Amino acid sequence: MNGLVRKLAAALAALHGRLILLWILLAVILVFSLTGIARLRFDDELFRFFDSDIAAFDDFVALSQAFEGDSNDVIVLIEAPDLADPDVAGAVSDFLLDAQFVPGVRAAISPFSLRVGGEDGAVAPLFPYPPLPRAEMAARLDAERADNPSLSRLMSADRRAMIVVLPITEDGEDDLRERRTQVGALEELGDRLAAAAPGVSVALSGYPVLRDNVARALIDDIVMLTGFGILVGFFIAITTFRSLRLALLTLPGPVMAVSVAIGLHGHLGVAINTMTIALPVLVLVLATSDSIHIGFERARQAGRASTRATVRAVRRVAVACIFAAVTTAVAFAALATSRSEILAEMGRMGVIVALASVFTVILTQTTVLATAGRFAWFAPLFDRLSVHPPFSRGLENLPRLALAAPRRIAWAGLAVLAISTLLYSQAGPRYSLMDSLKPDSPIRTVFDRVEAKVAPVSQIQIPVTSTDPEIVAKVRDVVAEVTESPNVQSIADVVGGAEAVESELPAPLARRLVSRDGTQSLVSVPFRYENGQETLALAERIDAAIAAEPGLAEIEVGRATGLPVMSARVAEVVLDEINRSLLIALGGVAVLIFIWLGNLRIALISLVPNMLPVTLIGAWLMLTGKGIEFSNGLALTVAFGVAVDDTLHVLNRLRLNGGIAHFERARVAAALEEVAPALVTTSLVLVLGMGGTLFAENKGVSDFGKIAMAVYLLALIADLIILPAVLAVFGPRRKHGKLEKEPS
Repeated sequence: MNGLVRKLAAALAALHGRLILLWILLAVILVFSLTGIARLRFDDELFRFFDSDIAAFDDFVALSQAFEGDSNDVIVLIEAPDLADPDVAGAVSDFLLDAQFVPGVRAAISPFSLRVGGEDGAVAPLFPYPPLPRAEMAARLDAERADNPSLSRLMSADRRAMIVVLPITEDGEDDLRERRTQVGALEELGDRLAAAAPGVSVALSGYPVLRDNVARALIDDIVMLTGFGILVGFFIAITTFRSLRLALLTLPGPVMAVSVAIGLHGHLGVAINTMTIALPVLVLVLATSDSIHIGFERARQAGRASTRATVRAVRRVAVACIFAAVTTAVAFAALATSRSEILAEMGRMGVIVALASVFTVILTQTTVLATAGRFAWFAPLFDRLSVHPPFSRGLENLPRLALAAPRRIAWAGLAVLAISTLLYSQAGPRYSLMDSLKPDSPIRTVFDRVEAKVAPVSQIQIPVTSTDPEIVAKVRDVVAEVTESPNVQSIADVVGGAEAVESELPAPLARRLVSRDGTQSLVSVPFRYENGQETLALAERIDAAIAAEPGLAEIEVGRATGLPVMSARVAEVVLDEINRSLLIALGGVAVLIFIWLGNLRIALISLVPNMLPVTLIGAWLMLTGKGIEFSNGLALTVAFGVAVDDTLHVLNRLRLNGGIAHFERARVAAALEEVAPALVTTSLVLVLGMGGTLFAENKGVSDFGKIAMAVYLLALIADLIILPAVLAVFGPRRKHGKLEKEPS
């Protein structure tokens, strides 16, 4: 690694006299980035998120191939003072007719699609046309509700709310665009319905609407996060360097780095989704941090010729910047081992953009500083900065306090680490399909209103390798007993069984009861979705009860599945893999530091201040009952790789000052005094640069940012207090020509 840095510095020095070549190279990189950004795609990747070799996903795929699922159902909630009102019924009927002409809408399941039998045995629509008077229609609905469970699944008992289920297809090449068109058309029809009938309100929910909402939020979030991060970095640079020009000189590197990161997504065909959206903002804050470190080191080289000072500054900090990028890449590489394809893809992209960004920053800042150095106003800026160094907000006193009583602080730090690690290990996985939605999200609010006012719409599905109504009825009865639900749906409830289903129902409805090949039937039970844990517990009770039913011993009944069940089972496995990835990252970072410094003891000691923030946050998640979710689990792993940045710059300063070969307390104090301003500044960049995530529309992005910010802040405190203490107490030092431990 050191050889690579020397070669890089030599190459930059050789080209220094030919700045035009460096600018041409930067122009090529910029064009590459912009062309990639133009090809960028956005998607929620809801189903691909679970794409893996896990058995639960295979079960779900098999079910989806055999039957019609609910994952493409748009749920329309219609509320009115009384749905029996003829004006309301007429307007709703018009809405349903128009909705079925929206491209991709294959059916409309609603109270208006139900049929009732008359006294003469004839079958008529539940809602006849023209609409009946209110009193007569109300009596008709109340009477039918007692005999028809389908009506209770679609309309509330007080006739003030009903749902319409609209299965849609996505056959176009651009699913996101097609889904946006479909949802937009239905929203427009809903507005027309609300305007046509007084007191009527219409709201959309369902997985297609959820996916559309998430995808649109991603576009808004990435623009906001990038802009916010650039402004924060610029503001901190102005505050720290006390110079507008110096702050402007820190911008090109981060801007180029984030452009490269986003452009690589476009060129490699990797969509920005709820996972990868964190990468550009991470690159931005890391690149800003590297740019500021280069600026600080350039100030230390004041008095030298501008060209020489720039090259020397880059050479002295490049190794730490590159190692920081490599440790971040290690954290992402650990995620790349996941069985979840989208998580593995995020890991691979993280490795690529982390390494690409650091070299982009080094190249850009070298070119910019070398060019600016040719102007008369440039040198005095850094000369003045070297005479009046940036302040550290008083935090530079923390290492002094730590070194005044290192043994107490070191052992206290180890004790806290041990306790927090134990608590963290007890934090269980937590997952919900609603994790990407904030509590006040309109989509989530509508979903809750549907389940509270009408009926549950989430479903657990059990495939049965039989179309015999008697056998299916046995499965139905077991499921009804376990779930205590009167709304279990199967061919056992259809007069005429599978043959009647095939001949009388449209395909989108028939395929919810009988498989496409006619050999299987499906038993479905709606339930109120809370989270993955409760869903999984219910599915396991259903599986156990079916397995214990003697009458089904000879019948092949599949495991309970469906999107809620599958996602919970896969999430449980993947969350365990995320925890494993953190352990891999820990080991990888220790190995890298050992290779760099050639000292195993220092490599292990340096992990203490970096593990502590992660275990403290993990302990807090366990004590508060939040558990390990995708957002905070990923944040802990990724933030660990980023937080090592400060430790590496401390160790690099010790290395430059000869403190590794001649380790002693005074050298630790001197190194921290020199690097503290940069640590404080870059940590502020990391914390505040991620602050834009707090305003993100996507809840997962917001939660990721909160955890990452907390880790970065705790890492700064740990590096200023715990790191000097453990280095002073447990680190090797030279005394009388021999390496010894510091005496008690």
